[in-house]
Amino acid sequence: MDCKPKVKTINIADVAIDNLATLPDYFLAERDVEDATTGNVVRTPVRVRSSDIFPNANNDNVIALPINNDITVPENQVRAGYIKNEVGAPTMQFAGPSHAAVFLMLGKHADNLMRVQNTGFVNIPEGHQYIIDATYYLGENGEPTTNSEATGQKLFIPVSNTKLAIIM
Repeated sequence: MDCKPKVKTINIADVAIDNLATLPDYFLAERDVEDATTGNVVRTPVRVRSSDIFPNANNDNVIALPINNDITVPENQVRAGYIKNEVGAPTMQFAGPSHAAVFLMLGKHADNLMRVQNTGFVNIPEGHQYIIDATYYLGENGEPTTNSEATGQKLFIPVSNTKLAIIM
């Protein structure tokens, strides 16, 4: 009779790996805790929320600005913009040939707020359709284009299927 347990093996290349497009919910850490009864130090595993370690999570360079108009950004894309100083209230506008881009618009955050960023890396976890390693420039109505003659202002270079390196 064969008493050996059957173990299934899998090639490491076939194992799904989390690419950490966003921070994990928790980190496993160790804490040295003194046992009150013996005085000995006991090493104890603990779960630490990632938000306790990185309070801004994946949004260190992202802020939310008021929109004050009907401007929108298509899903999984970015648009270039600036804030126009108008009588009554500043408004967010698409950049273009008549006005340089100050930031990239990433999408609405909440009612009347747009997430914007002008430095670092933009993370689009669902992926984008921009060409990796192509330089994108400011085009009409804030739309990124690979045509450098549109305005000549560089915006970003896609470095992966989910990340854009801002080069404004």
